[in-house]
Parts: sequence; structure tokens; C-alpha cells
Amino acid sequence: MSAFVLEHRLVRDLTPFVVVTEANKGAIDTAPFGLSVQRKNRIDPTRVEHEPFCALLQNLDGRTFGPEGMPMDRWVFFDCCFMPGAIFGFGRPVETVPASTREILGVPEGYRGLVPYSMYIAIPMATPGAWMGHNLASIAPMLTEENLKGLGTVTKSIALRAFGVQYFFGATQWDTHALHVHSKFGPLELHTAYTPAHSEAKTLTYAFRVTDDALLGAMGAPGIAFDRPEPELWIHPESTELMIAVQDRIEAGERFVIPGPPRADGGVPITSVQRAVE
Repeated sequence: MSAFVLEHRLVRDLTPFVVVTEANKGAIDTAPFGLSVQRKNRIDPTRVEHEPFCALLQNLDGRTFGPEGMPMDRWVFFDCCFMPGAIFGFGRPVETVPASTREILGVPEGYRGLVPYSMYIAIPMATPGAWMGHNLASIAPMLTEENLKGLGTVTKSIALRAFGVQYFFGATQWDTHALHVHSKFGPLELHTAYTPAHSEAKTLTYAFRVTDDALLGAMGAPGIAFDRPEPELWIHPESTELMIAVQDRIEAGERFVIPGPPRADGGVPITSVQRAVE
């Protein structure tokens, strides 16, 4: 299936990059699905020369999550992303980036190098092979001069392969459009439905086992289909009482999945799959 990835229009048109420290680079595959990341686009955030690129990553994050009130400070990038984890994404050489896009991303005059259009950040967990997704950012929805539809999904799919993730966890809000992306990887195990330990209590925690079928199927590879159970109920982003009720059932040992994407009114499907073994 490497040919499918390499022939994908976004992969052909954009340039991949990876951000990883010298200490962690041995754990990262710089040719996921055969897509080679050139040495000049392997960014070490501990080197001063790479600060301008790291600043553009923060700009990308700010444009994506600033309107939601959750942009990252630089210390969060360094302490929680750069040092313990890794970042994979796509961009364009600055000389090929339209002026309007350079303005959106805050590219400074005189910058020479790659301009990041997307990034996926993940952090390894204590359990070997398990990683926590920290941030999926894509400039695609803000661009009018370039058709980059699907960039977020492609970035996440290839990133998980680059990081060697076996079991993936993520946290997101019930009202986020990102659930349309995350649900492309198959039914999502629901680990929390209401999360007051998070700054946004109406956050859900999900997980899935990472397989080639999950990654390639999310990207639209032919011949891959997911077994998606029928929804039993729908949680609307404003249904706080229902979130709490499902959380109570999770804590009592019941297991749920999100079988597919949200519907047009924002409702998220939920299905009870089985009761956990006591």
C-alpha cells in the first residue's frame, strides 16, 4: 500500500518534515510508508538555527486553536511536545507559498526554508507502544488559493506510522470538527465522556489500535472497510447531563465506542459494546 500513499495528491504536492530531538530521533521512522523526509527537513528543536521554523509551528497552532482559546505557549511546545515527543507534518518551500498564505501564517520577511501547513504532535506514554495525541493542526480550512482538503487526515495517518504507534489515545471536545477526522480511523473506544480534570470538562478521551488498515483506510485506500456498529444514542455538544450519565456508566465498567462521525446537527454517535470484565 506504499504506492497508494506516495501517489496521494497531497503527498505528491507537499513536502514532509519531522521535528525530533537528537535524543529521540532513533525512535522515529523518517521514511513512513516509503515517504522519505529529507535531512534538511528533519528539525532539531534544541538547535538555535531551527528557532524560526519552531516559531512558525507556534503560529500554525495559534491560527488553529487560538480562536478556541487553547493556543500553546512556547514553553508548552518545548516541555510537552519537542522534548518528550515528536511532530510530523507537511509544508511548502517559502518561495512557493502564496503571499496571502504567508500572511496568515506570519512568515517573516527574509525567511528561507519550509513553511509548515500541517502538523501532528504525539507524546509516548508509559505503556510501550502507546502514544497520546497532543495536537492536529492544518491550515487547509483557511486557504482559498489552494485545495488541501483532507490534509489533517493524511498528516495524522502518516505521523502515526512515523512514530511507530501501536495503541493511540486522544482527547478532544464534543463540539470539534476534528471528530470527523478522528472517526475516519474506525470506531473509537470511549475512555471518558466527561472530563473535569481537563480545562474543558466537556472533553472526551478516545483510543484505537493502530494498524495499517486503520491508517490507510482513513486516507481512503480502496478495499478497506470498517465494521461500524449502529448508534444507540447521540450526544450533542450541549448535552452535559448525558455526557455525565455516560461517564458514570464508563466508571461502572461499561464500554462504549464512537462508531462514526458526528451528524449535521453536531450530535456524536455512541454505542455500548460490552461490559468490562470485573
